[in-house]
Amino acid sequence: MLDSEVLLTIKLQQQLFVDPKRIRLLREIAKSGSISQAAKNAKVSYKSAWDHLEAMNSLSPMPLLERNTGGKNGGGTTLTTYAKRLLKLYDLLEQTQQKAFSILQDEQISLDSLLSATARFSLQSSARNQFFGTVKSLTQTDNHCAVEIQIPHLDQSITAFITPQSAVRLQLVFDKEVMLMIKAPWVKLFIEKPQKTCNIFPALLSHINQQPNAQEATLTLGKTLQCTASLDDNANFQQGDKLFCYIDPEQIVLVTI
Repeated sequence: MLDSEVLLTIKLQQQLFVDPKRIRLLREIAKSGSISQAAKNAKVSYKSAWDHLEAMNSLSPMPLLERNTGGKNGGGTTLTTYAKRLLKLYDLLEQTQQKAFSILQDEQISLDSLLSATARFSLQSSARNQFFGTVKSLTQTDNHCAVEIQIPHLDQSITAFITPQSAVRLQLVFDKEVMLMIKAPWVKLFIEKPQKTCNIFPALLSHINQQPNAQEATLTLGKTLQCTASLDDNANFQQGDKLFCYIDPEQIVLVTI
């Protein structure tokens, strides 16, 4: 793996707000409670430290420092709640940038989709099946909202049932990109086509993986889409079988950004 370093700079009003040097200065103030000591620890002059702090304060929508007078040690300087949150946010952005850069080496990850790229480097889920698609229709009833989703390389769409409140919260509209998360036990296999109204897909059983306490089947839906299903102990399926798989629309979790 490449030894990379991605440095984060944030500008406000087209002027430098924070960079690694200024963030280190704020961190040292948080540790020492003193601007002069923080300047020494950050290996900058006291004047340079003041210049950086004044520049940040002039751009910041909220104060960054609190001066405490008196006390046993003659007072000092502490960070405001806003400044502490800024440090935490900066840490999160640094981690996100580093992970985003790491996906450059994986050519299997599409960089044409913000949702797809973000999910690959930031989301961890127990759901074995994670598909990406776009909303093609929304049909709302009193009890649920049926979301029809088109997935690349799959001839027919997948329908997910969610609450109307969830549809509003996810801001689902036509052509919006979504990720579907489906656990392997939610994918049911049949030899003959079941009498279901939606989410019935012809499937080729490509591989059976024997686990210590269970079996998993790798399915091919359409031409290339891979899907994982759990197999019952008495399931009598063989590699190469042509089956039908059913995905319960109420057992599909939708994610978007």
